[in-house]
Amino acid sequence: MSMWTAIALITIACIAGEAFRHHTRSKGQGGGKAVNDVNERLDHLEAELRDRIETLERIVTDRSEDLKRQFDYLDKAS
Repeated sequence: MSMWTAIALITIACIAGEAFRHHTRSKGQGGGKAVNDVNERLDHLEAELRDRIETLERIVTDRSEDLKRQFDYLDKAS
């Protein structure tokens, strides 16, 4: 192997190593942000679902709503 071949191989190896290091570093940083975005969206959806469930529970357990349902039932039956 000649000196120029060795220099070329070392240069190529260094460039490839730096490219790989840069790729893994940028990949790790972007993944954390994506996970945080997904967690925020999940928290938002969970809060929205809790509000909806509370509203449904209030409708089901409210006596005035039960009375309205009975009137609706009587209207449909007649």
